[in-house]
Amino acid sequence: MSDGNVVSSAREGMPRNDAPRVEVFGWTESSIERTQVASVSDAVALLDKYRFLWIDVEGVASIDAVNALEVPLEIPPLACDTLIEGIRRPGADDFDDVTIVTMRAHLPDGTVEFVDFIVAPRCLVTLQEKVGGDVFDPVRERLVQQSPRLVRTDVNVVFLLLGRAVCEGYRPVLERFSGSLEKFERALVRHPDASMLDRIHKQRRELLFLRQGLAPLREALANLQASLAVRQEEERHFRARLAALRELQDEIGALLDLVEFQKDSAQHLLDLYLNAASNRLNEIVRVLTIISVIFMPLTLIAGIYGMNFEQDSPWAMPELRWKFGYPFALGLMALSAGGFLYFFWRKGWIGDPLQRRRATVGSPGAAPSPTSASHDASWPLSLMLSRRKPRANRANRTSGGNASGAHKAPK
Repeated sequence: MSDGNVVSSAREGMPRNDAPRVEVFGWTESSIERTQVASVSDAVALLDKYRFLWIDVEGVASIDAVNALEVPLEIPPLACDTLIEGIRRPGADDFDDVTIVTMRAHLPDGTVEFVDFIVAPRCLVTLQEKVGGDVFDPVRERLVQQSPRLVRTDVNVVFLLLGRAVCEGYRPVLERFSGSLEKFERALVRHPDASMLDRIHKQRRELLFLRQGLAPLREALANLQASLAVRQEEERHFRARLAALRELQDEIGALLDLVEFQKDSAQHLLDLYLNAASNRLNEIVRVLTIISVIFMPLTLIAGIYGMNFEQDSPWAMPELRWKFGYPFALGLMALSAGGFLYFFWRKGWIGDPLQRRRATVGSPGAAPSPTSASHDASWPLSLMLSRRKPRANRANRTSGGNASGAHKAPK
């Protein structure tokens, strides 16, 4: 058996290839030994030598691995058939002494793979599709350090550590999505762009994909805990397995809450874009409406004076023979257009609608003092919402009040 540090350094120094790899961690009464074997059968043969084993299988065909594990671990035929066929949906099942959990892992290189956990009383097996680059390296480093707590542990705690490592693989993805959503929100507030709509939709679909890897597993773990609790097993490893499943369900629930929050944030961004687009359309319609209303009386006046009826008629317009008729018509048009512009300005429909409201805030007929305005602008929002004002501002106001009222005689 080779030393754990030697195996670790050799694994890191060797070039990565696609050859199957079987690694074994064995627990004795006083240490954790790490070795690499040629096949799954060789790994199972070490069961009699250790308290329990963690067998990490990478790149081995599922049918070969299951055939080697079926008899030693007493895996039921239904569980073997499930492992051979491959579950493409995260879940958990209980088969007497054997529990099978399937999780979807997000690897550091951005790919996704399914990991099968076979939890037996004295053995934990992880079946991975790919070789190298998994999410279990932090757990391996902790085991190599030979901490006393991990030396005294059991197979259920190791299963919980590996399950948490899979959950930790989701966090970089969620952090990247959170940063993207913040950038989208700032960009939408400054300048809504139709090209962002497709990117927000894409990110929302990716969040739904993450949810598909967490929601079924949490539901399956809850059902599995219920079935184990009904059995009321008195054996210690069943109670420890139930506790490990409960802890793993809490980890998955926390991740699922983050996914749901970011999914709601993406939906909020879609609503924000639609509202911004609607507001922009309203602004365009408002401008076009103002232009149309201004030119309506001009068109009316031009139409009236352009009818060209018989000038000898007693009912003919007197302006047709008047030498100031043309300037009068132009002045009437300018007066009507200016009147509408003034009316729209008074209503606040031209320019910033909030500008006039901001200018008239405060007591009528009295302008705020520059000192108080500068103090109000410098207060943080938390202080503005509080009853207490900053001590420095209170001192300034007290000294200013005394200086201004020094000439008054005390009562």
